[in-house]
Amino acid sequence: MNNKIPLALTLCGTMIALPLQANEGHQWRAIAFGQSTDSNFSSNVLPEKIGVNDVTIAGKKLTPQDVADLSQPITIESRGGKIANSHDGLTFFYTRLPTSQNFILQATVTVNQFGPENGARPAAQEGAGLLVRDVIGVPRQQPLKVGYEEFPAASNMVMNAIMTQDKKDGSHIKLQTISREGITQPWGNAGASIKRQSYKEKIDIQQTPTFQLRLERTNDGFITSWAATGSNEWVSQQVPHADLVARQDKEHYYVGFFASRNAKITVSNASLTTSAAHTVPSAPYVAKGWPPVMQMASGTVSQSKAYILQARTNSDGRITVRQDEVVIGQDKTVKAGEMFTQPAVLKDTSTFEISFIPATGSETLTQTLTVEQSPHVTGNTLYAAPEGQSQAKGTADSPLDFASAIKLVPPGGQIVLAAGDYPQTAIPVSASGLKDKIKTLKADGKAVIHGLLLDASYWHIDGIEITDKSLRVQGSHNLIENVTAYRNDDTGIQISSPADVGRPLWASFNRVVNSESFSNEDPGKINADGFAVKMRVGEGNRLEGCYSHDNIDDGFDLFNKIEDGANGVVVIENSIARNNTSNGFKLGGEGQPVAHEVRNSIAIDNHLDGFTDNFNPGKLVVVNNVAVDNQRFNYLFRPSPYGAPETQGTFSENLSLRSQPGKYDDAVVGNIDDSNYFIHGGRSINAQGKRINSADYQTLALPDPLTREADGSFNTGNFLSRN
Repeated sequence: MNNKIPLALTLCGTMIALPLQANEGHQWRAIAFGQSTDSNFSSNVLPEKIGVNDVTIAGKKLTPQDVADLSQPITIESRGGKIANSHDGLTFFYTRLPTSQNFILQATVTVNQFGPENGARPAAQEGAGLLVRDVIGVPRQQPLKVGYEEFPAASNMVMNAIMTQDKKDGSHIKLQTISREGITQPWGNAGASIKRQSYKEKIDIQQTPTFQLRLERTNDGFITSWAATGSNEWVSQQVPHADLVARQDKEHYYVGFFASRNAKITVSNASLTTSAAHTVPSAPYVAKGWPPVMQMASGTVSQSKAYILQARTNSDGRITVRQDEVVIGQDKTVKAGEMFTQPAVLKDTSTFEISFIPATGSETLTQTLTVEQSPHVTGNTLYAAPEGQSQAKGTADSPLDFASAIKLVPPGGQIVLAAGDYPQTAIPVSASGLKDKIKTLKADGKAVIHGLLLDASYWHIDGIEITDKSLRVQGSHNLIENVTAYRNDDTGIQISSPADVGRPLWASFNRVVNSESFSNEDPGKINADGFAVKMRVGEGNRLEGCYSHDNIDDGFDLFNKIEDGANGVVVIENSIARNNTSNGFKLGGEGQPVAHEVRNSIAIDNHLDGFTDNFNPGKLVVVNNVAVDNQRFNYLFRPSPYGAPETQGTFSENLSLRSQPGKYDDAVVGNIDDSNYFIHGGRSINAQGKRINSADYQTLALPDPLTREADGSFNTGNFLSRN
């Protein structure tokens, strides 16, 4: 809602209700905090501006310890950070107020610089303006210590923000009210919401760089306003819930001026007035739930009259099944994420109606499924070939095409792929096996699939090759074994889930065993990992005996987005990451605490870090691993800004070695016992100062090519054999 209110009337009305105290003894400070404030945005920042995140008054750059006031113009500049959906990185000139006070913050704001300066397009994460938030992050390091990049800093907040108009235009900005609610943890969490309301669009900052902005907290909520310079014609918007900024810290909140990513503003004629607050309590925040989803996990063709109907839902509830309009399953309880089964006896053609009533009271979901008996294909073993036909018998002499074999293979059966090339293929949810009757796909010779999407559950994929397009696993309870993925245009082998199914349907309890992924490279040359278990994964996923090498990004990537919430624990064992352009083992991301485990594994010659938390402050388990000659850190596990070291990972029996002196010592924070040998002062030593010398070993190099023994274990030759 937009209202034009004369400034004098607004202030007068407020003064009548509550006495104001103007600029009364407030201590103003400067801070830069949050993710990406440490980043080098040299691709769109002038060389002399790289790393600048400053608040300047009268030519003096403020430190976090300096105290200032509003009597002089303030320049706020940020070449790092970002305004994201669930967290921020920014430069902030602020004061702390008790939650028992309301405020009016007002100033004239001049945009000095906004967006990229070298012709690059804006990222739409640039921002500046007025801000109130319930918590702030820890100060950005000055000077920045390499490897100790900043963690996310999430808060409930309200902004009166200057934002990029769009990604195509670097000369126009818009004014927005931005509010975020539902943050319960300083690292951020799933379920939070952000709202953006524009109230002035397409301002040409070349023509109109200066305007007035105001941010007010009332007993009912917040008011953001803007006006042209010298005008009393204010345009305002309202944000409900005055206690929005009293969630993580119930005693104080922070208000002031900010800039983020690629912005510089000057604030003048600034004033802060406060008054006693009698806030109206708001109802507890309730995160928006996922809409109900029901996945049919049984097919439309059956070899047998005996048929098992399967379905999975993303919430608890009840399912009723009708076969040819006759109820065969009445109000059967179903648990979120668990497979529901209903035995049936087929006619030549049977039509099933499956109705799901969510326990949440949402509308009933109903799906129909028509199932036919297959007259021409029988047997548990079906053969498929590049030249196979849909009407074939599925024998070695009469092979099916791959897609038809997927449709026709019965639970407990197998598909044998003849040698040759197969197009990108999907195994849909409807082709799922049964818990006690796994479906198998195996190769007879060199069977190369040019991309495979495994949406189904209860499959065993064995001995195939994947190239061009990834092997992506989105189902659960699958076994991927002896698979080789190479030269794909994204991650070679990835376990993840679609964004819209809800956590109970995230990919879970998948195993990848004795597989290899190498030379994967995306068009942007930045994002193709060897193995990834990331972006919405549930519990129970494991990587065992896997080899990742020569990929354009990480060897093993367990990245996690704040918006999704924490992933389930992933276990990596007996695996090797070698010569990947980024990290060997990247164990999380974006501040989400997850207790991933990595054991008995080797990171060697990777171009960034060997083993890294990637900003995961959780209780990682890092046991009996070896890191050798990774270009930056062999081991990098940063101090968490959210808790003490004892709340972080457990490290035992890990070894760090270099054949030549490296630039960086290991950086490990957590529960570290005397069995670890990390590099400190250029030497591999334990906590008691006992040293291990690289010269004590016959070689620190792995054989190339790396082969396997008959049992699938790696033949590492004389690697780490003692002299």
